[in-house]
This record gives sequence, C-alpha cells and structure tokens, in this order.
Amino acid sequence: MHQNSNKKVIYLKPKKSFFLRVRSILILFFIGIIIFAAYHFLHIKTYVVSKGTIDKGFFSDAVIIKNEKVLLSPTNGKLELLVDSGERVRVGAPVFRVTTDARKKEIYLQEITEIEDKIKSLKDSEDTSSISLNLINKSIEDITQKLKDATDISDSGKAKLLEDELTRLREEKQEKIDSNKANIDVLQEQLEKLKNVLNESDTVVYAPIAGIVSLNIDGFEDLLVADTLGELTYSQLQAVSDDSSDRDLSAIIKTNQAVVKIIDNFTWYLALKLEHQMEEGRSYYIKLLDGNDGNEKIKAKLINISEDGSIGFFLVNTGLDSLLDSRKIKVFVVTGTYTGNIIPSTGLFFNEGKEGVYIIEQGKKQFKPIEITARNENNIIINGLKPGDKILLKK
Repeated sequence: MHQNSNKKVIYLKPKKSFFLRVRSILILFFIGIIIFAAYHFLHIKTYVVSKGTIDKGFFSDAVIIKNEKVLLSPTNGKLELLVDSGERVRVGAPVFRVTTDARKKEIYLQEITEIEDKIKSLKDSEDTSSISLNLINKSIEDITQKLKDATDISDSGKAKLLEDELTRLREEKQEKIDSNKANIDVLQEQLEKLKNVLNESDTVVYAPIAGIVSLNIDGFEDLLVADTLGELTYSQLQAVSDDSSDRDLSAIIKTNQAVVKIIDNFTWYLALKLEHQMEEGRSYYIKLLDGNDGNEKIKAKLINISEDGSIGFFLVNTGLDSLLDSRKIKVFVVTGTYTGNIIPSTGLFFNEGKEGVYIIEQGKKQFKPIEITARNENNIIINGLKPGDKILLKK
C-alpha cells in the first residue's frame, strides 16, 4: 500500500557572504591600483626643456680700490662740518670749518650783529630825515622865489635877508646828509674790520676734487691708491679688512687730523686673485655677490696683471654708491657664457655607462644619451634635446 510522505522539502539558497567577500576584495584591489598609480604620478618630478644661459668662471674675494682724497685739519680748533656724509660736492665747495678760538668768535659775532643793527637803524632813519629834508627843500624853493620877487622890485634889504636864510637852509640840508652818511660809513668800516678778524679765526677747507663725501676713514687710504695699484702684493690685499661704518668725529680736532674724504664714485677698481688664465686689456663681466645691489653684474676691464700672474686689477666705470664705504666684496668672475637647451642637474642619469636623460612620451619614459656643452652646480646645457621635451628628474 502506497503511503504519502508528509515531509516538507526545503530548498536551500546559496550563501551571499562568499560573493560579497570576493567583490570586496576586487574593489579593494582596484582601489589599491588607483592609489598606487596616483601616488606614482604625483611623486614623479618632471621638467620641460627650455632655452637658458650658464656663466662659467670662478668665485673670489675682491678688494675695492677707489680714487679718494683725505682732507686734513690745517689747525687745532673746533670742527664744523659744512656737508653731510654721502653728499656730492663739486671742486672748490666748502667742506668743513675749523675755529681756533671759539670764545673770541662768539664775541666777534655779537659785535657784528650789534653794528649791523645800528646800520639798519640809521638807514631806516633816512626815511624819517627825508621828511625834514623835504621840508627844507620846500623852504628853499619858497625863499628862492621870494628872493627873485624882491630882486625884481629892487628891495635890497629884503633880498639880503632872504639870501642869508637861503644859505642857512642849504647848509642845514648838507649837514643832515653828511652826518647820516658819515655815521653809516664809520659803522660800515668797523663792520668790515670785524668780519676780517672773524675770518682769521676761522679756517675753511674746500674740496680739491669732485665726488662723494665720506666720514669712513679706515686707514687703508695710503695703501689702496689707484695710481700705484700695480705694486700691491697678494699678502697686502689679504690684510685688508672691511669696516663700512662711519666714525664719530670729535668736536675739537688737532692739526693734520683726518676729517673726511672725498671719493670719485664713477671710477674704481677691483683687485682679486686670478683662478684662470685671463687676457690683459680684455673686458669681463663680474657679478657682485653681496652689497645693496644684490647679484649685480658689471662690466670691468682687466687693466693689469701682477708679474707672477696671481692678481688681476679691473677698472670699473659705473656708479659706486652702494659700495661707497666698502673695502671687500665677494664676486664671481665670468670667463665664458654658454647658451642653449638647459636642464637641471637632477635630470641627468647614467645608463650602461652613458650620460643621458629619460624622455617622457605618452606616459612612458625612454632613456636618451645627450652631449653636455656646459654645466654648473645647478644646471646643464645639453645637445640632443629640443625645447618642449619633457624629461624625468631625480626625486
């Protein structure tokens, strides 16, 4: 007898957890690839080739030699500067004054002021006296007319009285004029004598050359002389120190004491040790590596080389304002200039013993040998690439 089974059949569904784990792993894998690619892309350093210039040469400590004239005090006394430090003066301009007796000078100045006041007062009084003179002149005119009338009618008695009055008025007029003028003349003569005495108590020193006034007298003025620069030795140049600060001048100075100096700031010289063979008479570019002008490049002519060839003396014809009181400066002497396709030094690689670069094209890098034309510590000028090429740089 067939029996029906009452058992319930249950169909099991496959578990989802396995597929979820696989999918998560794949997602993480792709994310990792993307992160790796992004990291790799962001941390690759590249450079686009461009045109540039490299200066070849050498560094040196140069000594600055100037055309300068030190002005000394001609006598003992009190100093008064008539110009400021850094001021440009012409030939013959007054630079400073020395007073031998300051107390007497004060007395002379006071007397001069008093006499000038008296002269002014007398000249002002001429305006007042001119009124009385006008009255006298009017009286003279009236009496002259009356005298004419008396003469016309033959009144000799009246004419005689009028003549006497006319003589008196004329004498009074002349006395007033002479008295005022005499007083002014006497005072004017006294004034000139006092001024001459005052001038004798003062000694003014004038500029013998045109240039810039400097108070920085450092003691190297007798050694660093432009006319004899070819006689300087390397040891003498090494002994030169740099102190560009102005010194404080005492109000009381002595005879032959240095007061100021005047510097020709348009013609100056650089003396430095030559690290390369250079041609006398040729002009070179020199970079001034410190000072207020930063890395300024100037043109200088090599006018003299020492007998042993170690020192070069360069003539510079350009403004010296920023280096007016300097004695030494760091320089870079340019011996050659090269122009071409330039890349950073970090773009140079070695592959199988060859120098070259890795060019990046369509996301791929390819090694390419190159020829180096010139180089310095930071850059290289090369042949074998063109502007616009993209290259790989070292990290």
